[in-house]
Amino acid sequence: MAELEKINQVIKECEDFKAGADLSDNFSKGQQVFLGLQHTLAMFGACILIPIITGLSVSATLFAAGAGTLLFHLMTKGKVPAFLGSSFAFVAPLLLAGERLGLQYAQAGIIGAGIVYLAVGYLVKRIGPDNVAKIFPPIVTGPIIMIIGLGLAPIGIQWASENWLVAIVTLGTAVVVNVWAKGFIKVVPVICGLGVGYILSVVLGLVDFSTVREASVLGLPGFTAPKFGWTAILIVTPAAIVSLLEHIGDVLAIGSTTGRDVKRDPGIDPTLYGGGLATILSGLVGGPSLTTYGENIGVLALTRIYATFVVSMGAVWAISLSFIPKVEAAIHSIPIPVIGGISVLLYGMIAAVGVRTVVENRVNLVKPRNLIVASVILVLGVGGASFTISEGIEMSGMVVAALAGVILNLILPE
Repeated sequence: MAELEKINQVIKECEDFKAGADLSDNFSKGQQVFLGLQHTLAMFGACILIPIITGLSVSATLFAAGAGTLLFHLMTKGKVPAFLGSSFAFVAPLLLAGERLGLQYAQAGIIGAGIVYLAVGYLVKRIGPDNVAKIFPPIVTGPIIMIIGLGLAPIGIQWASENWLVAIVTLGTAVVVNVWAKGFIKVVPVICGLGVGYILSVVLGLVDFSTVREASVLGLPGFTAPKFGWTAILIVTPAAIVSLLEHIGDVLAIGSTTGRDVKRDPGIDPTLYGGGLATILSGLVGGPSLTTYGENIGVLALTRIYATFVVSMGAVWAISLSFIPKVEAAIHSIPIPVIGGISVLLYGMIAAVGVRTVVENRVNLVKPRNLIVASVILVLGVGGASFTISEGIEMSGMVVAALAGVILNLILPE
């Protein structure tokens, strides 16, 4: 607590805090290690939802997120203070592949997604970031991001309906914190919502603590080896198209937040190489596909502390937590209505980000071509227009919608 008080005092004394200058040099290395915990907490709530939803190991996910972030910083030479976490774009494909074949086969699809990142990184280096923007303009990226959230919405409602009281209290807490809270608490509404919902569930007798009591204090993360098969790869890997858009958008947002021209230094391609290698590592140990995290961009903007070292320390905190089985057991004890309540907010926020992408870029929806592109993406994605290529091999509605949007945007005249 004394360390936290010193940090708060430094922030108050900095005359340039409101001016947006980088305050990193005002803190000692010891203080920066402590500040890294904020990034861990910011990604914690949303990141653990992916393994809870899909059945992947929470501890392996935490390890992969931490190790993948450090690998990303290595590939970008410490010039992009991003934190990598689970990608929501892969929820539906992972559920489908896990149900049909098993999650170990789904891991092969995650590795495939990492390889796609590497390939796109090479293409970006060859053709330049400006040409990539022509392939994925806001009229394509906005609706694609919308269908990620809207496609997952029925799952959140189904979970919330198991106990609406718990779900509404969880959702309400997150909303109140996000709108009215001050300071760091304002950027962790997911943690606060899960905490209050969990406490209410304990009061109502909905929580089983037996697994928490039985879990050891220290132990290895729940690593699993991948199994390879073309069916799972073709189900899971195409979702990389969507996460790539999310990745590029977040990297550019980090550049805007920190005042650095990341498109030129280090460039978009090193970030894709870093994300790809991190995702391959995650697939090898049993974690989900990794992507840059918007929650951590919020922490950067709030604190004005842009040092990559601080974010790297957040990654070290995540790795450390992955070796505490009691943490994973406590996470798995969270009742489904709590997850459902917070999912209503998170899935809706994902869809809202897509709307914001269209609005902020002033996309002209009076143009017939833009209306056609957006309409086809939304209907194919939300409607779940999946296609079976051959026996056991299926393209999800999200992937079909993304491909259709890209193709229409390229062939329809302005």
